[in-house]
Amino acid sequence: MVELLAFVGLPFLLVGGLVLQYGSRLGLGLYRRHRQTRTVDADIREVSVTEIEDGVFEPTVRFRYEFDGETYDSTIVREGTQPPSGSREVAESFLSDYEEGETVTATLLTSMPGQAVLERSTNSWPYVVAVVGTLLGAVFTVLGGGIVVAGIAG
Repeated sequence: MVELLAFVGLPFLLVGGLVLQYGSRLGLGLYRRHRQTRTVDADIREVSVTEIEDGVFEPTVRFRYEFDGETYDSTIVREGTQPPSGSREVAESFLSDYEEGETVTATLLTSMPGQAVLERSTNSWPYVVAVVGTLLGAVFTVLGGGIVVAGIAG
């Protein structure tokens, strides 16, 4: 019976350890990403709509900025998403906040300075997953470890 208790706790210990590792690694990665984030002034060079297929249009915002003495161009408006394609009205609506010659603030990661964005993602799910994963992983690891130790010592 005592050894059986140790085997019951083992899956909790293993799964808890894996979830703890995943949550903590994700949290560490998010922290590193936050530390690499910089903002720069960017000049909008082009605001255009291009017909990519018959009746399907795609918006483009091209902006130029400097970072660490280098000049870069980017067309990434919203972090993690592609510009919407569809009718001319959809493409023009996407461009309504930008005007050629305007100076705006762009955000970049120091590890990828050539990929600045104008609008950062507001998705908080990675942070929620990191915190919940770390907490649940810790609870299951401690619970599983306690059951295993009780089973072995008992």
